[in-house]
Amino acid sequence: MARSRRKTSAWPRGLLALAAVAFVILAGAEAYRLVNTGAGRITLAKLGIGDPARVTRDIGHHIRDGLSAAGVPRDSLHESVTGAGPAALRWRVGLKPEASLIQANYAVTRRIEEAGARVLSGRESAGPRGESVVTLLIGLPKRPTHEIVLTRGARRGDDAVKPAARLALVLFGFGDDGAQARAFLALRVPFAAAIVPGGKSSADLFRAAHAAGREVVLHMPLEPVNYPQVNPGPGTLLVTMPPAKISGIVKRWLDRSGPVVAAANHMGSLATQDMTVIGAVYRELKRRHVPFVHVRPAAGAVCRSLAADMGVVYEEPGAVLDAEPRGKDVKALEKRWAEILKQARARGRLVVWVRATPLTRQWLPRATAPKKLEGVDLAPLSGVMRRPAEL
Repeated sequence: MARSRRKTSAWPRGLLALAAVAFVILAGAEAYRLVNTGAGRITLAKLGIGDPARVTRDIGHHIRDGLSAAGVPRDSLHESVTGAGPAALRWRVGLKPEASLIQANYAVTRRIEEAGARVLSGRESAGPRGESVVTLLIGLPKRPTHEIVLTRGARRGDDAVKPAARLALVLFGFGDDGAQARAFLALRVPFAAAIVPGGKSSADLFRAAHAAGREVVLHMPLEPVNYPQVNPGPGTLLVTMPPAKISGIVKRWLDRSGPVVAAANHMGSLATQDMTVIGAVYRELKRRHVPFVHVRPAAGAVCRSLAADMGVVYEEPGAVLDAEPRGKDVKALEKRWAEILKQARARGRLVVWVRATPLTRQWLPRATAPKKLEGVDLAPLSGVMRRPAEL
């Protein structure tokens, strides 16, 4: 019996030894990562540990990666050491007239944030010859390492400067597929994410979108014609609901979604024709200074006129890509996209909604490459929507 007890007591000691060895191995691997990778050294630098010059080189490497991802040639970059500037290094980056400043800015920001650095400040200005200039201060909190000056030459025709058109993308239709949503959020393409509240994965999707630095649209489910055979999902706002209940639901959605740049209708062909429903929705949106984007308005919708009466910022997408992303290949998408870019150049600004499907994820990075976007800049939704004074 004594021998049996010794075996039993020895077994936990063996497990503890194995656990200790595993912990040491993991700790060693993490220490190796922190010391021998750029992202690791940047993490240590936030704690005041490490060689500042090496960290500056690491951040510079990620800035170069971002510029490369935006299609900026390496020979377009000119480096100088500043004596009195906000950062020790100043990089001047020249972009071709047809290049997108916003894409270059976005690509650099994503790369350095993935490595643990950040954009400390940014500003836009115009150069003396009509060129567009974006100045970014990059580094760690209270420790800037690089001042990046992105300059795009003015495009001239008959001696007149024509600014690039601004196009904002909004992706919608994620449903409760969290894996698909996260795959989209990881794309190096600027877009806003429209998320429907009330679903099983809605809270997680809102958090993931904010964590990825995306602008978010509250995609509110509104009652369509032929409800409930056609059903937007849980929590649909119905025309039979009293106004106070509708405003309360909208308030709860806004509280739970985190910051949003706009709210939009998910379906709602019946509710958007009801003055009482839309008035109750608008009262809460106006209180929060949230614009309303009306997707595919029904013929009898009251949303535009009521927005003007109530002082709510109102927008309609210039195009909605819905059927094309559900197709078998990208041919229909490519054809429609060419038409949309032409439309954007003619109008000067455009908001485009695109359904999120596996085909969209395959097609979107190629469709938004700088060579495809000649004369069009991808812009944040908040930078393309009308301001209140334009209503």
